[in-house]
Amino acid sequence: MFLRLGIRTLTVSRVILPRAFTPLARCNVAIVRGLATQSNTPLRGTPRGIKKESPTTIHEGSEKEISEAFREAKEAATVVVAAPSNEEIKVDALKTKTPIGEAFKLSPKDSNPNGWTDIKKLFRLAYPVRGQLAFAFACLFIASLVSMSLPLVIGKLMDSANQAEGSHNVYGIPLASFYYLMGGVFVVGAIANGLRHTLLKAIGENIVSKLRTRVLKNALMQDAAFSDTNSVGDMISRLSTDSHIVAKAVSQNVSDGLKAALLGTIGIAMMVYVSTQLSLMMAIVLPPLALFGAFYGRKVRLLTKQLQEQFGELTKVAEEQLSAAKTIQSFGQERQAVNLYSSEVRRVFNIGLREAKLSGVFFGSTAFLGNATLLALLAYGNGLVSSGAISFGDLSSFIMYAVYTGSSMVGLSNFYSEIMKGAGAASRVFELLEHKPTIKPTKGLRITDPHTQLGGDIVFDRVRFAYPTRPDVAIFQELSVTIRKGEHVCFVGPSGSGKSTVSALLLRFYDPLSGSISINGLNLRDLNLLTYRRGLGVVQQEPLLFSGTIRENITFGRPHATMDEIRNAARLANCDKFISEFPAGLDTVIGSRGAQLSGGQRQRIALARTLITNPAILILDEATSALDTLSEKAINENLLFRKAHGQTTISIAHRLSTIRNASRIVVLNKVGDVVETGGFEALYGDAKSELNRLLRSNNGELEESEVIKEREEIDMRIEHGSSPTGLS
Repeated sequence: MFLRLGIRTLTVSRVILPRAFTPLARCNVAIVRGLATQSNTPLRGTPRGIKKESPTTIHEGSEKEISEAFREAKEAATVVVAAPSNEEIKVDALKTKTPIGEAFKLSPKDSNPNGWTDIKKLFRLAYPVRGQLAFAFACLFIASLVSMSLPLVIGKLMDSANQAEGSHNVYGIPLASFYYLMGGVFVVGAIANGLRHTLLKAIGENIVSKLRTRVLKNALMQDAAFSDTNSVGDMISRLSTDSHIVAKAVSQNVSDGLKAALLGTIGIAMMVYVSTQLSLMMAIVLPPLALFGAFYGRKVRLLTKQLQEQFGELTKVAEEQLSAAKTIQSFGQERQAVNLYSSEVRRVFNIGLREAKLSGVFFGSTAFLGNATLLALLAYGNGLVSSGAISFGDLSSFIMYAVYTGSSMVGLSNFYSEIMKGAGAASRVFELLEHKPTIKPTKGLRITDPHTQLGGDIVFDRVRFAYPTRPDVAIFQELSVTIRKGEHVCFVGPSGSGKSTVSALLLRFYDPLSGSISINGLNLRDLNLLTYRRGLGVVQQEPLLFSGTIRENITFGRPHATMDEIRNAARLANCDKFISEFPAGLDTVIGSRGAQLSGGQRQRIALARTLITNPAILILDEATSALDTLSEKAINENLLFRKAHGQTTISIAHRLSTIRNASRIVVLNKVGDVVETGGFEALYGDAKSELNRLLRSNNGELEESEVIKEREEIDMRIEHGSSPTGLS
């Protein structure tokens, strides 16, 4: 089936199709997927097939092969075609045989097995809030002192009970007054403990919010190669789950560890003060407990990192399945999708189960060791009381201090394991946070007046390029082409010829391997990308709209646009009519990714979003492929009017109705070379031209007289200074 449609067998085992391939290539795979469910393969057959605008991005000249395949499919199935126009397009070969490169991919491996470097980075996160942390730790110290005074007080109270009546004093203080004093001390301890928890919770939330913002900012600063090679789900996992673990490790876990260390230190000191003999016996247990805790913490850190990586995979699968819910339902593959997600859940469960078993062994062993030690202390202490070496109150105090100290040792072990968990999550967060883009977006000449600074010729000078994810597949060998100021140039060519790559290079998502690209004599490498890109307008074939209202989407690139500017942009994009039909108009909520709009409506909203910025250079990458003929005609008229104002427009198209309105056409071949260039009438009038070879099909031809007639009508309107859609 792949070979029949001109698609070579892929050797890439796992490719992120939405970003690794062009829209044309994705259309190829989608068509094969649809046909494979009906072919003589072991896959489950389907009685009907729906081909919804599937070939709108495929070349016209060779649509016959795909149509033939669908005609064969009709022998065993019903095929329903939904398309906005007559033009259908050819599928070209997917040339990639190279696995996705690892140069830009976040490493799944742990580059720091011990974790101490990550722990140092963890503590650096807390440096800006060191004052608040110091106050919280002071509160912790006060609360710990109050807690650790309790065993000694209880012991003294027990001894005072054996005193003669009338001499019940504790530390020389009458018993009633002592009770009031201790009540006041406990109130102070409670206030300190409450302040500690409040401060640490606030500090943790402060750290995690700033960390997430920094991580997202750095992710958005990365170049396109980074996005091509890393899944969105994994980055979301690093932003959410991993960042939360890191913040908890810095705030709450550090506090718990410090509390355990304080309680342990005070407890050991008080045990030595109460009884040296019992303290020496207690010391025998501490070394093996510390070694066991260190071993447990190291294992937990490795398991936590594996768990977080698997959470990233789980999030990625969930994001893909939910985003593709309609596709899954249209193929009836809900069970397969659930099974895929279940398998990822099972992997997470298995790692969590390993951690649970390890924790069970550790805490069970430490509990047994603590209870055995306590029993031995009681036996030995009973002998010391009988011999008069210590009092019964001293033994009671010592046992309570031993329990506190044992709990603090377990707490320290737990702190170590939690801080190792934080280090495992931190290694993933810091990898994303510290990843440096190969194309620096904030360096270079700032563009302050786009229409002046970018208002010249665009020159591709001997550009050689291959995508970083597919370095063995050359897109351009030596591309040289000049786009004059005010031209409307349309790039056409077969799939894989590099048409969309022209747009990607102009936006400097990638840098050419050699050669240069300049605008008005300014090399793109010398420009500040943040300001440069604001002077460009781009409308892609698959526009991404944001959840929110139509107004918010249109004004995305110009948040403070006036109502007149919004309406004018909607009029230019021919979306004012359908917007006015919605009850809420511009305030209509369109759902996630514009799911509540049709494909054509989404394209027009995206076009309005670009036109409202009045870009110096407008790039249309199959921007009207989902539009009906009338809408496309109205938009093309506006593009011609834009040319009359001396503004440059670059189109990437396959549809004849779009190509014919360009002032100049650049035809690329399969290896990205310019094979011919010229006006539409000249190229279309030459029966042997490459353009005609691409356009020649029974359903795709238009009479030359119709084309010329329409162009003359539009030129006449421009000459008389009137805009077909209200442009002023």
